[in-house]
Amino acid sequence: MTILAKVKIWSSFLLIILVAGMLCACGSPAPEVPPTSGASSIPADRVEVVYFYRAQRCYSCIYAEEGTRYTVETYFKDELASGKVIFKAVNVEDKENATIAKKYGAFTSSLFINTIRDGTDHIEQVSEIWFVLGNDEAFVEVVKSEIEKSLKGER
Repeated sequence: MTILAKVKIWSSFLLIILVAGMLCACGSPAPEVPPTSGASSIPADRVEVVYFYRAQRCYSCIYAEEGTRYTVETYFKDELASGKVIFKAVNVEDKENATIAKKYGAFTSSLFINTIRDGTDHIEQVSEIWFVLGNDEAFVEVVKSEIEKSLKGER
């Protein structure tokens, strides 16, 4: 094998590692944030669905926000109108959002659901969305199911 062939192989290998690293950095979920207290069967007073994103966005990040927004607006219209469910898309890199990003433990693209009961936050990250990207039906089902659990007090 010639030196040129070896260089091409190594260059290809390094390029694959670089691209994989970039993809993982954009779509990887933030570390799990433990809920502020245990799950209860008491229905939620309010549910906040918060999608965090970074300024530089990839297809997966945009898909996750759009899919979450679609799910909330389609299946929880009444709850949105009454304020029982709130949807927020938050740029985690914007200094104005530092307080909310810290509250949720967000630093990259990630989805959190905060079930609020008696003024107490019960924040959980929904990392399952990253495993169903591109499968619209499965994505909607994951988000919808998690919001329904929150509303019923199962989170």
